Amino acid sequence: MTEVSIEAILFDLGGVIIDFDMNPTIEMLTANCRLERAKFERILWETDWIQRYERGEVSTRDFYEFLQREAGLTMPYKDFYPCWAEVFEPDLIVSEDFLSELSQRYQMGLISNTNEAHAEHIRVNYGVFEHFDYHILSYQVGALKPDRKIFESAIESMGKEPERLLFIDDRKENVLAGSQLGMRTHRFESLSGLGRAFHEVGINVDWGIG
Repeated sequence: MTEVSIEAILFDLGGVIIDFDMNPTIEMLTANCRLERAKFERILWETDWIQRYERGEVSTRDFYEFLQREAGLTMPYKDFYPCWAEVFEPDLIVSEDFLSELSQRYQMGLISNTNEAHAEHIRVNYGVFEHFDYHILSYQVGALKPDRKIFESAIESMGKEPERLLFIDDRKENVLAGSQLGMRTHRFESLSGLGRAFHEVGINVDWGIG
């Protein structure tokens, strides 16, 4: 049986297109609350608030007020917002030239677990979003990868059969979920590996990712 050709590419954002480092943000927040870092991080990551925030069920202001209540955060909101939003590295992992070249040949979608502050910071400070036809963002869709709802939203938005989609993500569970819905998938670990994955599905890449 002839393998169907790829017609659209679905990229994860954080860890694939742009890297981030939460450590400076957590250090700054911890310095402005009444808890030691380990306890602060349990509140930050192990309660359901971060998931609610990234599903769009609560706003950045709501999330900030939760940290005020539960962690004794004393930082004013005007300082919290940039502290929380500015966690991304200045240079992209996958260059804009590469994304631009791909977008001339393929329909492009961005699928990300993210919150409104992080998405807006990237939108304002980087040119990434303009290279994608569709932005499937967890806080807008109301679901987080690997929930099938966010993938179904992406497939519907892009209007392609799943087997004609190539989905790229850095997390094993997300790649598995995409595969279970019939998409071709690649777990991102390096630019050279991405280049090989593209070659395997018939996407000829000559844009410096090897």
